[in-house]
Amino acid sequence: MLEERPPEDGEIAVDATPEAAPAGGLPWARRPLAVARRGRASAGFSAWRDPATWAIATCVFGVYLVISLYRLFQLTPSSWDLGIFTEYVKQYANLHAPIVDVRGPGFNLLGDHFQVIVALIAPFFRVFPSPATLLVAQALLTAVSVFPVAAAGAERLGRGAGRAIGFAYGFSWGLQQMINFDFHEIAFAVPLLAFSLSALLRGRTRAAVLWALPLVAVKEDQGFTVAAIGVVMAIAGARGWRFGAGPAADSTAGARPGAAIAGARGWGRPGTTPGLFLVWWGLSWSLLEIGVLIPHFSATHRYAYWNLGGVVGGGPAFSAGGMLAQFGHAYPVKLETVALLLLPTAFIALGSPVAAIAVPSIVLRFIATNDYYWTTMWHYNATVMPILFLAAIEVMARWRTVPPPRQAPPWWQSARAGASRHGAAMMAAIAVALAFQYPLSGLWHGHTYAIDKHAAADEAAMAVVPDGATVTTTLNLLAPLAARTDTFWVGNDHNPDTEFIVFDGPDSGYSPAVTNVPAFVQQQLYPKAGYQVIFQADGVFVFKR
Repeated sequence: MLEERPPEDGEIAVDATPEAAPAGGLPWARRPLAVARRGRASAGFSAWRDPATWAIATCVFGVYLVISLYRLFQLTPSSWDLGIFTEYVKQYANLHAPIVDVRGPGFNLLGDHFQVIVALIAPFFRVFPSPATLLVAQALLTAVSVFPVAAAGAERLGRGAGRAIGFAYGFSWGLQQMINFDFHEIAFAVPLLAFSLSALLRGRTRAAVLWALPLVAVKEDQGFTVAAIGVVMAIAGARGWRFGAGPAADSTAGARPGAAIAGARGWGRPGTTPGLFLVWWGLSWSLLEIGVLIPHFSATHRYAYWNLGGVVGGGPAFSAGGMLAQFGHAYPVKLETVALLLLPTAFIALGSPVAAIAVPSIVLRFIATNDYYWTTMWHYNATVMPILFLAAIEVMARWRTVPPPRQAPPWWQSARAGASRHGAAMMAAIAVALAFQYPLSGLWHGHTYAIDKHAAADEAAMAVVPDGATVTTTLNLLAPLAARTDTFWVGNDHNPDTEFIVFDGPDSGYSPAVTNVPAFVQQQLYPKAGYQVIFQADGVFVFKR
């Protein structure tokens, strides 16, 4: 029989009488006290001083760096994005306007997306002028995001669970896909979201707000995610919820089953005012960027991506029915994406209001007419990962401390109890299983590390081009050349007659493949420019004007 006494710091006050247990005989009265005892052990936990968390983050950094660097060494990019961002960062590093000729002659990249936060890489690029600098930064940002996720898990669920969830998050398929598809600005959004929501779950409202503010500098659509954080925070404040909890919290037998848990001494709680401020901040910046800033820098003085919005973007006449039809178009693909987004958290994230923060980004993708946005490919799912993993932590902690309604069916009580106890292990197991389906699986295949003679020919061809020259090239060579030359993509219209052309015949991207490269360049691409071949090896040619 438990001794009746006031709870000490770090413990949870519970009603330990038999009447507190719900129907079905589940030992809800005892389990919160067990969580409280674990809480005393985790009260001083710091992910930044935990060797296990450092080991996980170091593995995440190393693995993701290997995946991305070897794609660069093999000159097999998935798109032109690494070349675009390499030139973008180079311009900032040299204190120039962000004119990115890779994207188009004279193209100001701020007229495409509002991604000024990427300029933070510029000082490092000045020292290490290589596209590899961007890849190192992306892998590092991803690895750093493991710490706030593991910290929230440890403080609310115990050290072992926090480490397991940190592992599952760090190797989640959404982050793998971001790494596998070159470099993108949303690499900065991943840690910002992780730190903001981790602070929110631990009751540190001011930190949650401060970490959310820079998201509007990542990309114009991130303001809507900031507004969603604000909505959740404002509702929590209006209803008296507190997300800061975990083991160091109090709970009573009469607490509302759907409410978040009260925070420990010294921790704040979400409030309506900071939440409404984030709503205003996020929406204001997104509308300003989409309606004013991006059109200002664009040569067409408009936001180019409106035409991907269908009925929302000035295409067919807007109607609610048309928008619903557009949202539901290709629903099997979109449902599969949603299911796979929830799978890494064993669908536990669905039980938390924090998961609603992912809704704006998913809705914006699904109403777009570009089918690239709907799938699990590319980098578009990376920002959902920290949201859903932290949502899962919130609901698991709540389920451990707040009993289910007495009228809940026994199967639900059992499922909820199992998820709250074993959810972290389930997430880790799912991460391991999915590793065989996503880019991580390439680590144990030799072809991932093979540098063939064709890549050597490409390197030799690029070495012929001097630094600072103007050069037109094929997609696979954009990033290395953009780091030290003024680079144009051969697939763009209205390119100037550059000093050099580096053309990789076998990997040019043309279909059918170009078999007679000199004739193609001199007769079809630039018949009046007078280019001469100065290098040839394994189908790779360098032309000089």
